[in-house]
Amino acid sequence: MEVVFYNGEFVIKSDVYISSSDRAFNYGDGFFETVKIINSTAVNFPTHFERIQLALSILKLHNNYTLVFFQEKLSHLIKVNKIVDGSVKIHISRGGSGRYLPKSTHTNLFITTNTGSAYKKNTPISLCFYDKECKAIGSLSNIKSINSLVSVLASVHAHENNFDNAILFNNLGNITEAANANIFFVKNDKIYTPPIHEGCVDGTMRKWVTNEMDVCEKAILKNELLTADEVFITNSINGLTSVSVVEEISFSSFNVANSLQQRLINSC
Repeated sequence: MEVVFYNGEFVIKSDVYISSSDRAFNYGDGFFETVKIINSTAVNFPTHFERIQLALSILKLHNNYTLVFFQEKLSHLIKVNKIVDGSVKIHISRGGSGRYLPKSTHTNLFITTNTGSAYKKNTPISLCFYDKECKAIGSLSNIKSINSLVSVLASVHAHENNFDNAILFNNLGNITEAANANIFFVKNDKIYTPPIHEGCVDGTMRKWVTNEMDVCEKAILKNELLTADEVFITNSINGLTSVSVVEEISFSSFNVANSLQQRLINSC
């Protein structure tokens, strides 16, 4: 039986009760973090914790969490659930009642684990553009909000059109990210990615890449991406994944992404 952590206790997952009046269920009032586990260790967790702190501040939630607190809870769950490779999901939402005006800043905390695999060389994927809805430019776009409707609709669009993932735009018409990942492209041996203020998630793997390489952050137009030498996406679960197709344009260079993915594999 899977053990989870819910509001101060380690309990069996099937014993967790979440009220129909819960604010996460009714208003999307919360956020989440998904952390990669390799060799029973949370990968890059201090960077995830920085984003947890950021989200708590943006959403005006009470914050008495520490890095050690989360490390202890994750370590116990990984041990009792016998997770070698996989992931942990941290779900934090506002507690208490109220409607659009909440009556509390205190939080509900729900942590679960999933089995999975270690980082590996990923098969290149196909991307399409999704412009029916856009991501707003603002701080909410930088965190992992539990209101993910733009990404959901983009993923549905990609699936309906036989693509693996979809590229999102902000309200200025610039590329921000993929539905579940940050996006990079390479042109003349230079790596580019949209800056955080363009509306992309402040991704933990994005931060890893920008720490490892000299990356130019700039607003990116559709035509710039389509004329790139190489395109790849990043997220905490898969690391770096090369892109072989964007709409009708094919890419055959995967050197930068493959090299960085191998560096990531070697570091874990």
